[in-house]
Amino acid sequence: GVILLCIALTLPIEAVGSAASLIFLLTFALVNLSVIALRRKFPEIPRRYRVPLYPVVPILGFALNIFLAIYQFNFQPIAWYITIGWISVGLLLYYAVFEKRAAVMEPQVLLLGRPVAKPDQTTSVVVALHNPDTVEPLLNLACPIARQRGTRLLAVSIVEVPRQIPIHEGMRFVHHKESILNHAKKCAADRGISLETDLVIAHHAYDGLLAAVDRHRAEALVMGWKGHCNTRDRIFGEIADRVIRHAPCDILLLKIGETAKMENCLFPTAGGPNAQLTSTVLNALAKESDFAVTAGYILPEDALSRQEQEGMRRMEETLAGMEQAISCKKELIKSKTVAGGIASASRSFDLVVIGAAKEPFFRKMLFGEIPEKVARYSPTSVLLVKQYEGVVKSLLKKIMG
Repeated sequence: GVILLCIALTLPIEAVGSAASLIFLLTFALVNLSVIALRRKFPEIPRRYRVPLYPVVPILGFALNIFLAIYQFNFQPIAWYITIGWISVGLLLYYAVFEKRAAVMEPQVLLLGRPVAKPDQTTSVVVALHNPDTVEPLLNLACPIARQRGTRLLAVSIVEVPRQIPIHEGMRFVHHKESILNHAKKCAADRGISLETDLVIAHHAYDGLLAAVDRHRAEALVMGWKGHCNTRDRIFGEIADRVIRHAPCDILLLKIGETAKMENCLFPTAGGPNAQLTSTVLNALAKESDFAVTAGYILPEDALSRQEQEGMRRMEETLAGMEQAISCKKELIKSKTVAGGIASASRSFDLVVIGAAKEPFFRKMLFGEIPEKVARYSPTSVLLVKQYEGVVKSLLKKIMG
């Protein structure tokens, strides 16, 4: 009230009215942006009203409000100075007074005793363990990658406690996860690799995993996945979706199939941003398990000869990243759909390795529709690989969901 009174008494009424309009324009712009962010961050929330033609309407609303706000500078620049000062005072009050109160209401993470890292090895490959039955398959994947990168391997298990319980109460449940980590240590020792372990207590498992990734400077995160998600607007499930989107490292997501043997691998490819990382991962796995790699290219059933030639060229480019000692083949797969073709062809293989699809910013895709459908319908183990996209894009995803 005091600030408003000072502004009203010291400035022309036109400037005060223009500043009020500018603040409303910026507020409405953020409201439109918040519609997109909330839909992406919390798709499971019940909604009694849905914006028609989403996300076109909120994008247009944001763009038009910002355009009008910027245009206003042409005839009333003082309004912008008042607004910037007003926002600065608000931010100062928030961070000085109210941030601590808000933090109390937020889900919390409790990081337990930190293992001492070797001075010359500060980064790590982190493997998330939750189910005792998946410990060995995940370590079979994580160990070769840690060896290839020359970094330490670290197993993390999350103790999840309900929001209404204080975070330190999770200490009572730590012993449930210690047996998993002890089993993981034994499995790693049998493979001749040193394994560090860490326990994290969190109100949300995804917050705990992201905290562990930051804490241990992870280069890559290896996770298991059941192969499908029944929740609307989720791709891999609440935990996996959030970790995949926000983890500042490479992601390897494994759906464990019906057989544990690893003798041959299908590598469907059409190029893309993750093809190089996928080839690197396959080089590490093939050395360890001594399996053959078959590059696959999906064609329509009525494909022309030029399309077949293009497919062969793409596969040759992809296999150029494989080491010469690894047995490599090429296979053209004809099918009505890409996902159906890969899922059908996968029955002849022990493992399918797929690089993430390039993700349009405003779509609800993490790896793309094709890998999700392949993982859902293939009886074979499916490994999805996603390369870290950098600080800028990660920051945008953290803001927008």
